[in-house]
Amino acid sequence: MKHAPNLILEIFASDDFQHKLIAPMIDAFVSRLSRPGDDGKTYRSFILDWLYLERPMLDRFIGERFNVQFEGPALNVDGIDYPLGGYIERQIEWVKIDPVEAIALRTRLRAAVDAVVTEWMGGKPMKFLPAVVVKTMLDRAAADAKDAQTIRDFLGSTAKPEGDR
Repeated sequence: MKHAPNLILEIFASDDFQHKLIAPMIDAFVSRLSRPGDDGKTYRSFILDWLYLERPMLDRFIGERFNVQFEGPALNVDGIDYPLGGYIERQIEWVKIDPVEAIALRTRLRAAVDAVVTEWMGGKPMKFLPAVVVKTMLDRAAADAKDAQTIRDFLGSTAKPEGDR
């Protein structure tokens, strides 16, 4: 089955776009990785898998028992992006999967995410905002405090505001 080209994806993937718009973000990226404290630690742990994969990670799905990583860059054949393979990790063991297994599993995982999120939303009124590159908060400290309070209220906890760090 042939898919129509996606003009937006083609623009984002173009060398010109990457050079003019993405390159300046690298300094901000490195700055975030270098932050002290919990923010920096969280940024660094999020990309930890990049350090031991030979190929760039295309997608990652983290479950309770398994961590599934798909390798890129994707190979586009007839309008479909195929991962170059992937890994399924369980505790401290892993198994390599080939590109055919990877596309089948990735397709199912993506469908599962959509199904679970759709079911979870269950008609709740949710306000989706326009997609932008940076999802800023006007007051990060206030947003962190509000979210921490939401968690404590849910758990019925009287724990200290910063959690159990």
